[in-house]
Amino acid sequence: MHARIQPRAARIRVALLICAALLPACNAGTLPAPQATLLAPLTGTQAATPIPVTLAPGSTPQPASNVTLTVPTAAPTETPAPTETPAPVLAARVNNAEITLEMFNAEMMRVMGNVDSASEEGRKRTAELKDAVLDGLIQKALIAQEAARLGVTISEQQIDDELAFAQERSGGADKYAAWLAANRLTDEDARDMVRNELLGAAMRDRVLAATPREAEHVRAFHILLATEAEAQQVMARLDAGAKLGPLARASSIDDSTRADDGDLGWFARGTGAILWPEVEAAAFALQPGETSGIVQSPVGFHIIRVTEREVRPLSEADLAEVQQAALEKWLMQLQSQAKIEKFV
Repeated sequence: MHARIQPRAARIRVALLICAALLPACNAGTLPAPQATLLAPLTGTQAATPIPVTLAPGSTPQPASNVTLTVPTAAPTETPAPTETPAPVLAARVNNAEITLEMFNAEMMRVMGNVDSASEEGRKRTAELKDAVLDGLIQKALIAQEAARLGVTISEQQIDDELAFAQERSGGADKYAAWLAANRLTDEDARDMVRNELLGAAMRDRVLAATPREAEHVRAFHILLATEAEAQQVMARLDAGAKLGPLARASSIDDSTRADDGDLGWFARGTGAILWPEVEAAAFALQPGETSGIVQSPVGFHIIRVTEREVRPLSEADLAEVQQAALEKWLMQLQSQAKIEKFV
């Protein structure tokens, strides 16, 4: 049993905030073959329209399964009234921003790469990725709306600079163009992706600027028992004056701390250093020298003692966890305040 997570590599997962980066090494492969539409429109407005074909006098019609042959009997006398352009079919709406089905399908095809969406593997991947891709487009729209509200903008010069760097990194204009083609991206798509990436990074930096770099830490020790009855027996011995360290070495089932007298070390709240939130909450409810009652977690029953408490700088790993939690909380707030409609 382990009550403490092993040291973590520093990381900030920003995939929630920005679209796929345009800076990977260029893939000079050929343009993938077109794939089937991933999701059909929800209405019939995009159904195929029969194609009228006019035959020359004396010619013989050649039937085809996908056309309608029409032989006019007289020249038209009136100009047909212009037809209205059908409204785009939507995948989602975020407040007043529309995410069209065309945008959604284009993003799905880019994410799926060369997998045929009509194949068994393609259908499986479509089912796996559909919600994540749509949620990513929704989050991108939310971030853009919040940036507009706060007056955060990205200049065309910033985009030009990033694209120039991407072209240089990919090995030149030709390889960069091949990479765009292989990923079904136009130059305008690339500009939009970079704009969204830079906008997401700017908004991320605003959120992280408000994240504290230090926090209150406690140093705690614990004994982990398999049953409540065993925990009560150990608690009785502590109450009678027994030392916690020797009891931890003799009785604790936590292999990661038993040899060190049950030492959990120093940790801050909300950093994930302690695996079980029940243990963390109990530790921060104690002052130095105090011992908890019996605290149950999914792995057993804990007795916790805090020996020290002070404000300390966050470690690199802990800071990454705190920043990630701040980003996720910010995004959840944006989502809770928005009107989001999904149609696929």
